[in-house]
Amino acid sequence: MKPPISRFSALAGLALLILATHLSAQETLESRFEAATWETLRARPYPGWFTEAKLGIFIHWGVYSVPSWSGPEDYAEWFLRGLQTGDSLRIRYMRDNYGADFEYEDFAPLFKAELFEPAQWAELFRQAGARYVVLVSKHHDGYALWPSAYSPGWNSVDVGPGRDLVGELTEAVRTAGLRMGLYYSLGEWTNELHRWYTDPPDSIGVYVDRHMVPQFKELVSAYRPDLIFADGEWLNTAEQLRSRELIGWYFDELGPDAVVNDRWGEGADIGFRTPEYSSGIELTDRPWTEVRGIGRSFGLNRNEKLEAYMTPEALVHFFAAAVAGGGGMILNVGPAGDGQIPLLQQERLRQLGAWLDVNGEAIYGTRRWVTDAQWSDGPRPTFTKDDHHYGEPVFQATISPKPGEAVKQLFFTRKGDTLYACL
Repeated sequence: MKPPISRFSALAGLALLILATHLSAQETLESRFEAATWETLRARPYPGWFTEAKLGIFIHWGVYSVPSWSGPEDYAEWFLRGLQTGDSLRIRYMRDNYGADFEYEDFAPLFKAELFEPAQWAELFRQAGARYVVLVSKHHDGYALWPSAYSPGWNSVDVGPGRDLVGELTEAVRTAGLRMGLYYSLGEWTNELHRWYTDPPDSIGVYVDRHMVPQFKELVSAYRPDLIFADGEWLNTAEQLRSRELIGWYFDELGPDAVVNDRWGEGADIGFRTPEYSSGIELTDRPWTEVRGIGRSFGLNRNEKLEAYMTPEALVHFFAAAVAGGGGMILNVGPAGDGQIPLLQQERLRQLGAWLDVNGEAIYGTRRWVTDAQWSDGPRPTFTKDDHHYGEPVFQATISPKPGEAVKQLFFTRKGDTLYACL
Protein backbone atom coordinates (compact mmCIF):
# COMPACT_ATOMS: atom_id res chain seq x y z
CA MET A 1 0.00 0.00 0.00
CA LYS A 2 1.36 3.42 -1.02
CA PRO A 3 1.87 5.96 1.75
CA PRO A 4 -0.68 8.79 1.75
CA ILE A 5 0.31 11.94 -0.09
CA SER A 6 0.48 14.91 2.21
CA ARG A 7 -1.48 18.07 1.41
CA PHE A 8 1.85 19.93 1.20
CA SER A 9 3.26 17.44 -1.31
CA ALA A 10 0.14 17.68 -3.45
CA LEU A 11 0.25 21.46 -3.47
CA ALA A 12 3.95 21.42 -4.26
CA GLY A 13 3.33 19.11 -7.17
CA LEU A 14 0.55 21.37 -8.44
CA ALA A 15 2.79 24.42 -8.13
CA LEU A 16 5.54 22.69 -10.11
CA LEU A 17 3.04 21.73 -12.79
CA ILE A 18 1.74 25.31 -13.04
CA LEU A 19 5.31 26.68 -13.15
CA ALA A 20 6.32 24.22 -15.87
CA THR A 21 3.24 25.09 -17.90
CA HIS A 22 3.94 28.82 -17.50
CA LEU A 23 7.57 28.45 -18.55
CA SER A 24 6.59 26.35 -21.53
CA ALA A 25 4.05 28.96 -22.63
CA GLN A 26 6.56 31.76 -22.07
CA GLU A 27 9.22 29.97 -24.12
CA THR A 28 6.70 29.46 -26.92
CA LEU A 29 5.70 33.13 -26.75
CA GLU A 30 9.28 34.36 -26.82
CA SER A 31 10.26 32.22 -29.82
CA ARG A 32 7.12 32.58 -31.88
CA PHE A 33 8.69 34.69 -34.65
CA GLU A 34 12.15 33.19 -35.25
CA ALA A 35 10.71 30.18 -37.05
CA ALA A 36 7.69 32.03 -38.42
CA THR A 37 6.71 32.28 -42.07
CA TRP A 38 7.03 35.50 -44.04
CA GLU A 39 3.26 35.81 -43.92
CA THR A 40 3.28 35.72 -40.11
CA LEU A 41 6.09 38.27 -39.89
CA ARG A 42 4.37 40.60 -42.34
CA ALA A 43 1.11 40.40 -40.40
CA ARG A 44 2.76 41.52 -37.16
CA PRO A 45 1.46 44.99 -36.22
CA TYR A 46 3.74 48.00 -36.48
CA PRO A 47 4.34 49.59 -33.06
CA GLY A 48 2.30 52.68 -32.30
CA TRP A 49 5.32 54.68 -31.19
CA PHE A 50 6.76 54.47 -34.71
CA THR A 51 3.63 55.31 -36.68
CA GLU A 52 3.04 58.33 -34.43
CA ALA A 53 6.65 59.60 -34.31
CA LYS A 54 6.92 61.04 -37.86
CA LEU A 55 10.47 62.37 -37.43
CA GLY A 56 13.71 60.55 -36.83
CA ILE A 57 17.35 61.64 -37.07
CA PHE A 58 19.83 59.60 -39.12
CA ILE A 59 23.56 59.79 -38.30
CA HIS A 60 26.19 58.72 -40.84
CA TRP A 61 29.51 58.80 -39.00
CA GLY A 62 32.60 56.67 -39.30
CA VAL A 63 36.06 56.40 -40.86
CA TYR A 64 34.70 58.05 -44.03
CA SER A 65 34.04 61.16 -41.91
CA VAL A 66 37.78 61.85 -41.83
CA PRO A 67 38.28 62.53 -45.55
CA SER A 68 34.62 63.67 -45.81
CA TRP A 69 35.15 64.24 -49.50
CA SER A 70 33.48 63.26 -52.73
CA GLY A 71 32.02 64.77 -55.86
CA PRO A 72 29.72 67.68 -54.96
CA GLU A 73 26.63 65.58 -55.69
CA ASP A 74 27.89 62.18 -54.46
CA TYR A 75 27.64 60.17 -51.26
CA ALA A 76 30.79 60.82 -49.23
CA GLU A 77 30.27 57.66 -47.15
CA TRP A 78 31.08 55.70 -50.33
CA PHE A 79 34.66 57.03 -50.32
CA LEU A 80 36.21 53.55 -50.11
CA ARG A 81 34.12 52.23 -52.97
CA GLY A 82 35.29 55.16 -55.08
CA LEU A 83 38.90 54.13 -54.43
CA GLN A 84 38.07 50.56 -55.40
CA THR A 85 36.47 51.57 -58.69
CA GLY A 86 39.23 53.99 -59.67
CA ASP A 87 37.38 57.25 -59.08
CA SER A 88 40.02 59.83 -60.00
CA LEU A 89 38.55 62.57 -57.78
CA ARG A 90 38.79 60.55 -54.58
CA ILE A 91 42.14 58.97 -55.50
CA ARG A 92 43.69 62.34 -56.29
CA TYR A 93 42.28 63.91 -53.13
CA MET A 94 43.74 61.18 -50.91
CA ARG A 95 47.11 61.21 -52.69
CA ASP A 96 47.47 65.00 -52.63
CA ASN A 97 46.48 65.37 -48.98
CA TYR A 98 47.77 62.19 -47.35
CA GLY A 99 50.52 60.84 -49.59
CA ALA A 100 50.95 58.22 -52.29
CA ASP A 101 51.26 55.29 -49.84
CA PHE A 102 48.21 56.20 -47.76
CA GLU A 103 45.42 53.58 -47.64
CA TYR A 104 41.78 53.86 -46.59
CA GLU A 105 42.54 51.90 -43.40
CA ASP A 106 44.99 54.64 -42.41
CA PHE A 107 42.05 57.00 -41.85
CA ALA A 108 40.91 54.95 -38.84
CA PRO A 109 43.53 56.26 -36.35
CA LEU A 110 42.57 59.79 -37.48
CA PHE A 111 38.92 59.17 -36.60
CA LYS A 112 39.27 60.44 -33.03
CA ALA A 113 35.79 61.75 -32.11
CA GLU A 114 37.47 64.03 -29.57
CA LEU A 115 34.60 66.56 -29.67
CA PHE A 116 31.84 63.97 -29.45
CA GLU A 117 29.43 64.82 -26.64
CA PRO A 118 26.56 62.30 -26.79
CA ALA A 119 24.32 64.21 -24.37
CA GLN A 120 24.62 67.34 -26.52
CA TRP A 121 23.72 65.37 -29.63
CA ALA A 122 20.69 63.85 -27.93
CA GLU A 123 19.49 67.24 -26.71
CA LEU A 124 19.86 68.71 -30.19
CA PHE A 125 17.78 65.89 -31.67
CA ARG A 126 15.13 66.37 -29.00
CA GLN A 127 14.98 70.10 -29.73
CA ALA A 128 14.59 69.28 -33.43
CA GLY A 129 11.33 67.51 -32.59
CA ALA A 130 12.62 64.04 -33.39
CA ARG A 131 11.12 61.10 -31.57
CA TYR A 132 13.82 58.59 -32.47
CA VAL A 133 17.45 58.39 -33.64
CA VAL A 134 19.10 55.98 -36.08
CA LEU A 135 22.89 55.70 -35.79
CA VAL A 136 24.93 53.94 -38.48
CA SER A 137 26.57 51.27 -36.36
CA LYS A 138 28.45 49.82 -39.34
CA HIS A 139 28.50 51.04 -42.94
CA HIS A 140 29.64 49.15 -46.04
CA ASP A 141 33.33 49.59 -45.14
CA GLY A 142 32.76 47.21 -42.21
CA TYR A 143 34.08 49.56 -39.51
CA ALA A 144 32.03 49.01 -36.34
CA LEU A 145 31.18 51.81 -33.92
CA TRP A 146 31.10 49.37 -31.02
CA PRO A 147 33.68 46.84 -29.72
CA SER A 148 32.56 44.04 -32.01
CA ALA A 149 34.30 40.71 -31.51
CA TYR A 150 33.68 40.09 -35.20
CA SER A 151 35.65 43.15 -36.34
CA PRO A 152 38.87 42.96 -34.30
CA GLY A 153 41.18 45.86 -35.08
CA TRP A 154 38.46 47.51 -37.15
CA ASN A 155 36.13 49.00 -34.56
CA SER A 156 35.91 52.24 -32.59
CA VAL A 157 37.43 50.79 -29.42
CA ASP A 158 40.39 49.03 -31.03
CA VAL A 159 41.35 51.81 -33.44
CA GLY A 160 40.33 55.46 -33.56
CA PRO A 161 38.32 57.00 -30.70
CA GLY A 162 38.90 54.22 -28.19
CA ARG A 163 35.23 54.54 -27.23
CA ASP A 164 32.03 52.55 -27.57
CA LEU A 165 30.20 55.12 -29.69
CA VAL A 166 27.03 53.06 -30.08
CA GLY A 167 26.81 52.50 -26.34
CA GLU A 168 27.44 56.11 -25.38
CA LEU A 169 24.90 57.55 -27.80
CA THR A 170 22.30 54.89 -26.98
CA GLU A 171 22.43 55.81 -23.31
CA ALA A 172 22.23 59.55 -24.04
CA VAL A 173 19.35 59.23 -26.48
CA ARG A 174 17.28 57.16 -24.08
CA THR A 175 18.06 59.52 -21.23
CA ALA A 176 16.65 62.33 -23.40
CA GLY A 177 13.40 60.38 -23.76
CA LEU A 178 13.88 59.33 -27.39
CA ARG A 179 13.81 55.91 -29.03
CA MET A 180 17.09 54.45 -30.28
CA GLY A 181 17.56 52.72 -33.61
CA LEU A 182 20.59 51.29 -35.38
CA TYR A 183 21.50 51.07 -39.04
CA TYR A 184 23.40 47.89 -39.95
CA SER A 185 24.97 47.17 -43.34
CA LEU A 186 24.41 43.56 -44.31
CA GLY A 187 27.27 43.63 -46.83
CA GLU A 188 30.90 44.73 -46.52
CA TRP A 189 33.20 45.75 -49.36
CA THR A 190 36.41 44.27 -47.97
CA ASN A 191 35.49 41.33 -45.72
CA GLU A 192 37.74 38.38 -46.53
CA LEU A 193 34.79 35.99 -46.29
CA HIS A 194 32.89 37.86 -49.00
CA ARG A 195 33.79 41.10 -50.72
CA TRP A 196 30.46 42.71 -51.50
CA TYR A 197 30.36 44.12 -55.06
CA THR A 198 33.55 42.17 -55.95
CA ASP A 199 32.79 38.50 -55.30
CA PRO A 200 29.84 36.72 -56.97
CA PRO A 201 26.64 37.53 -55.05
CA ASP A 202 25.72 33.87 -54.61
CA SER A 203 29.00 33.17 -52.76
CA ILE A 204 27.90 35.17 -49.72
CA GLY A 205 26.81 32.17 -47.60
CA VAL A 206 29.97 31.70 -45.52
CA TYR A 207 30.09 35.44 -44.75
CA VAL A 208 26.45 35.41 -43.66
CA ASP A 209 26.85 32.36 -41.42
CA ARG A 210 30.19 33.19 -39.83
CA HIS A 211 30.14 36.99 -39.71
CA MET A 212 26.90 38.80 -40.52
CA VAL A 213 24.41 36.77 -38.47
CA PRO A 214 26.52 36.49 -35.28
CA GLN A 215 27.60 40.14 -35.49
CA PHE A 216 24.01 41.30 -35.95
CA LYS A 217 22.94 39.29 -32.91
CA GLU A 218 25.89 40.64 -30.93
CA LEU A 219 24.82 44.20 -31.74
CA VAL A 220 21.15 43.70 -30.92
CA SER A 221 21.87 41.77 -27.72
CA ALA A 222 24.23 44.47 -26.46
CA TYR A 223 22.16 47.59 -27.19
CA ARG A 224 18.57 46.38 -27.76
CA PRO A 225 17.58 48.99 -30.37
CA ASP A 226 13.89 49.70 -30.89
CA LEU A 227 14.47 49.99 -34.64
CA ILE A 228 16.73 48.23 -37.12
CA PHE A 229 17.51 49.91 -40.44
CA ALA A 230 19.12 47.24 -42.64
CA ASP A 231 20.92 48.18 -45.85
CA GLY A 232 23.36 46.78 -48.40
CA GLU A 233 20.96 44.04 -49.49
CA TRP A 234 20.28 44.74 -53.16
CA LEU A 235 22.61 42.15 -54.72
CA ASN A 236 21.14 39.23 -52.77
CA THR A 237 17.92 37.44 -51.93
CA ALA A 238 16.38 37.42 -48.49
CA GLU A 239 16.99 33.69 -48.36
CA GLN A 240 20.73 34.12 -48.99
CA LEU A 241 20.88 36.71 -46.21
CA ARG A 242 18.83 34.59 -43.77
CA SER A 243 16.64 37.65 -43.32
CA ARG A 244 13.48 35.85 -42.21
CA GLU A 245 15.36 34.19 -39.36
CA LEU A 246 17.10 37.41 -38.33
CA ILE A 247 13.95 39.53 -38.33
CA GLY A 248 12.03 36.90 -36.40
CA TRP A 249 14.82 36.54 -33.84
CA TYR A 250 14.95 40.32 -33.43
CA PHE A 251 11.19 40.53 -32.89
CA ASP A 252 11.40 37.81 -30.26
CA GLU A 253 14.30 39.53 -28.50
CA LEU A 254 12.81 43.04 -28.37
CA GLY A 255 9.08 42.38 -28.23
CA PRO A 256 6.17 44.37 -29.68
CA ASP A 257 7.98 47.73 -29.78
CA ALA A 258 10.58 46.51 -32.29
CA VAL A 259 10.34 47.64 -35.91
CA VAL A 260 12.41 47.03 -39.06
CA ASN A 261 12.72 48.74 -42.43
CA ASP A 262 12.30 47.24 -45.89
CA ARG A 263 15.89 46.49 -47.03
CA TRP A 264 16.41 42.77 -46.41
CA GLY A 265 16.95 41.30 -49.86
CA GLU A 266 14.80 40.22 -52.76
CA GLY A 267 11.66 38.44 -51.63
CA ALA A 268 11.47 39.88 -48.12
CA ASP A 269 8.72 42.44 -48.80
CA ILE A 270 8.53 43.49 -45.16
CA GLY A 271 9.19 46.52 -42.99
CA PHE A 272 8.43 50.22 -43.22
CA ARG A 273 9.22 51.57 -46.66
CA THR A 274 12.22 53.86 -47.08
CA PRO A 275 12.13 55.94 -50.29
CA GLU A 276 15.43 57.82 -50.57
CA TYR A 277 15.59 61.37 -51.93
CA SER A 278 12.15 60.98 -53.50
CA SER A 279 8.80 62.71 -53.69
CA GLY A 280 7.21 60.22 -51.32
CA ILE A 281 5.11 57.22 -52.32
CA GLU A 282 1.49 56.43 -52.94
CA LEU A 283 1.56 52.94 -51.41
CA THR A 284 -0.24 52.83 -48.08
CA ASP A 285 -0.07 49.12 -47.29
CA ARG A 286 2.47 49.78 -44.56
CA PRO A 287 4.21 52.76 -42.94
CA TRP A 288 6.85 54.68 -44.86
CA THR A 289 9.38 57.37 -44.13
CA GLU A 290 11.41 59.51 -46.51
CA VAL A 291 15.17 59.14 -46.01
CA ARG A 292 17.45 62.00 -46.97
CA GLY A 293 20.17 64.38 -45.88
CA ILE A 294 19.91 68.12 -45.42
CA GLY A 295 22.22 68.31 -48.44
CA ARG A 296 23.01 65.72 -51.14
CA SER A 297 25.17 63.36 -49.08
CA PHE A 298 24.62 61.34 -45.93
CA GLY A 299 28.22 61.30 -44.73
CA LEU A 300 29.75 64.75 -44.38
CA ASN A 301 30.98 65.99 -47.77
CA ARG A 302 33.24 69.04 -47.50
CA ASN A 303 33.09 69.39 -51.28
CA GLU A 304 29.35 70.03 -51.16
CA LYS A 305 28.14 73.51 -52.13
CA LEU A 306 25.98 75.72 -49.93
CA GLU A 307 23.23 75.65 -52.56
CA ALA A 308 22.91 71.90 -52.01
CA TYR A 309 21.58 72.43 -48.49
CA MET A 310 17.84 72.71 -48.02
CA THR A 311 16.64 76.11 -46.87
CA PRO A 312 14.54 76.16 -43.69
CA GLU A 313 11.42 76.79 -45.78
CA ALA A 314 12.17 73.91 -48.15
CA LEU A 315 12.85 71.56 -45.24
CA VAL A 316 9.56 72.39 -43.53
CA HIS A 317 7.59 72.04 -46.75
CA PHE A 318 9.29 68.75 -47.57
CA PHE A 319 8.51 67.34 -44.13
CA ALA A 320 4.91 68.55 -44.16
CA ALA A 321 4.42 67.02 -47.60
CA ALA A 322 5.74 63.66 -46.42
CA VAL A 323 3.47 63.58 -43.36
CA ALA A 324 0.46 64.73 -45.39
CA GLY A 325 1.15 61.84 -47.76
CA GLY A 326 0.91 59.39 -44.88
CA GLY A 327 4.62 59.06 -44.21
CA GLY A 328 7.37 60.58 -42.14
CA MET A 329 11.02 61.55 -42.48
CA ILE A 330 14.38 60.33 -41.24
CA LEU A 331 16.58 63.39 -41.67
CA ASN A 332 20.31 62.80 -41.78
CA VAL A 333 23.19 64.63 -40.15
CA GLY A 334 26.82 63.93 -41.02
CA PRO A 335 29.21 64.74 -38.18
CA ALA A 336 32.89 65.38 -38.83
CA GLY A 337 35.54 62.91 -37.72
CA ASP A 338 36.10 64.93 -34.56
CA GLY A 339 32.48 64.38 -33.49
CA GLN A 340 31.09 67.84 -34.18
CA ILE A 341 27.87 68.16 -36.15
CA PRO A 342 28.37 71.01 -38.65
CA LEU A 343 26.78 74.23 -37.41
CA LEU A 344 24.60 74.68 -40.50
CA GLN A 345 23.13 71.22 -39.96
CA GLN A 346 22.52 72.06 -36.30
CA GLU A 347 20.77 75.27 -37.34
CA ARG A 348 18.45 73.43 -39.71
CA LEU A 349 17.48 70.99 -36.97
CA ARG A 350 16.69 73.81 -34.57
CA GLN A 351 14.65 75.62 -37.23
CA LEU A 352 12.61 72.50 -37.91
CA GLY A 353 12.13 72.06 -34.18
CA ALA A 354 10.91 75.64 -33.78
CA TRP A 355 8.28 74.99 -36.47
CA LEU A 356 7.20 71.79 -34.74
CA ASP A 357 6.88 73.59 -31.42
CA VAL A 358 4.04 75.56 -33.01
CA ASN A 359 2.64 73.01 -35.48
CA GLY A 360 3.40 69.65 -33.88
CA GLU A 361 -0.27 68.93 -33.17
CA ALA A 362 -0.85 68.69 -36.92
CA ILE A 363 2.09 66.29 -37.33
CA TYR A 364 2.57 63.81 -34.50
CA GLY A 365 0.12 60.92 -34.42
CA THR A 366 -1.72 62.06 -37.55
CA ARG A 367 -2.88 60.06 -40.55
CA ARG A 368 -3.36 60.77 -44.24
CA TRP A 369 -6.65 62.44 -45.18
CA VAL A 370 -8.55 61.63 -48.38
CA THR A 371 -6.21 63.99 -50.21
CA ASP A 372 -2.78 65.18 -49.13
CA ALA A 373 -2.86 68.72 -50.56
CA GLN A 374 -4.92 71.47 -52.16
CA TRP A 375 -3.58 72.65 -55.52
CA SER A 376 -4.16 75.98 -57.21
CA ASP A 377 -5.40 76.13 -60.78
CA GLY A 378 -3.01 75.42 -63.62
CA PRO A 379 -0.82 72.55 -64.87
CA ARG A 380 0.83 70.62 -62.06
CA PRO A 381 4.62 70.22 -62.26
CA THR A 382 6.16 66.78 -62.61
CA PHE A 383 9.57 65.74 -61.32
CA THR A 384 12.05 62.91 -61.76
CA LYS A 385 14.01 61.19 -58.99
CA ASP A 386 17.07 63.20 -60.02
CA ASP A 387 15.06 66.38 -59.56
CA HIS A 388 14.40 65.39 -55.96
CA HIS A 389 18.03 64.48 -55.30
CA TYR A 390 19.72 67.39 -57.04
CA GLY A 391 17.09 70.14 -56.88
CA GLU A 392 14.31 71.46 -54.68
CA PRO A 393 11.06 70.42 -56.40
CA VAL A 394 9.04 70.75 -53.20
CA PHE A 395 10.03 74.41 -53.13
CA GLN A 396 9.03 74.76 -56.78
CA ALA A 397 5.68 73.09 -56.09
CA THR A 398 4.87 75.33 -53.12
CA ILE A 399 6.35 78.81 -52.81
CA SER A 400 8.55 79.29 -55.86
CA PRO A 401 6.66 77.93 -58.89
CA LYS A 402 7.54 78.38 -62.51
CA PRO A 403 5.28 80.90 -64.29
CA GLY A 404 1.83 79.46 -64.96
CA GLU A 405 2.30 76.26 -62.94
CA ALA A 406 0.01 75.19 -60.13
CA VAL A 407 1.22 75.16 -56.53
CA LYS A 408 0.29 73.23 -53.41
CA GLN A 409 -1.49 75.77 -51.24
CA LEU A 410 -2.25 73.55 -48.23
CA PHE A 411 -1.14 70.21 -46.81
CA PHE A 412 -3.75 68.14 -44.97
CA THR A 413 -3.46 65.70 -42.07
CA ARG A 414 -6.05 64.22 -39.73
CA LYS A 415 -6.23 62.90 -36.20
CA GLY A 416 -9.49 61.20 -35.36
CA ASP A 417 -12.26 63.60 -36.40
CA THR A 418 -9.93 66.58 -36.54
CA LEU A 419 -8.64 67.85 -39.88
CA TYR A 420 -5.48 69.98 -40.01
CA ALA A 421 -4.28 72.25 -42.79
CA CYS A 422 -0.63 73.30 -42.95
CA LEU A 423 0.04 76.45 -44.94
